Amino acid sequence: MNFEGKRVLITGGGSGIGAAAAEAYRRAGAEVAVFDISFKEERLADKRIEIPVDLTESEQVQAAFSRLWELWDTLDVLVNNAGVEYVASLEDSTEAGWDRVMDVNVKSVFLCCQAALPRLKASRGNIVNTASQLAFVGSSLFTAYTASKAAVVNFTRSLALETAKDCVRVNCVCPGAIDTPLLRRQFEGGRGPQGTLGDLIGMHPMGRLGHPEEIAECILFLSSPAASFVTGSAMMADGGYTVH
Repeated sequence: MNFEGKRVLITGGGSGIGAAAAEAYRRAGAEVAVFDISFKEERLADKRIEIPVDLTESEQVQAAFSRLWELWDTLDVLVNNAGVEYVASLEDSTEAGWDRVMDVNVKSVFLCCQAALPRLKASRGNIVNTASQLAFVGSSLFTAYTASKAAVVNFTRSLALETAKDCVRVNCVCPGAIDTPLLRRQFEGGRGPQGTLGDLIGMHPMGRLGHPEEIAECILFLSSPAASFVTGSAMMADGGYTVH
């Protein structure tokens, strides 16, 4: 997949899947911009722009896009990858916890799509959202998270219908359990919300966790000419998690 001359914006690209996608696009020739709350300051280097932004705050999102438009006059791909988990029983869940997972996982997608869409229409570009296999199946203690990711899937489908006439394709990828520091931290005490790490691996028929680079390749495919007739789709990349 060749993205030479293309410009790609990735949210939540400071680590995990987002970082892997940023590197994959860069290797494929693209200029890459990354929005992430973890960045301390703006950084411009080696066909990569890093802009610190809290994606749940509309004013910060608007300011980040204004800055990006000072540097770029076009945009070809938007990857909405920023996300957080919230692990709690419904009875122990707080309104603040619910609001945070909805703001990061859903509201940020809305804000960034809205800001980027005029440029994407001009370039006949692509949007790829990161959902989850848990958008399609329930999981105890993940009520808020599963609800947020299901919202991302139907947001993707509806926006795909809305933008088809403008030749802007909108898809999402639905990863299973991916081997990232965030996931590993859930098991620091030996057990996580879904049992041991071995229990979680056992839920995937392929018998292993996924790697961020594997999901990055799915994201690149969905935004490439190879997927030119694909829009409104939710690509499963879950090692068979949802098959049984």
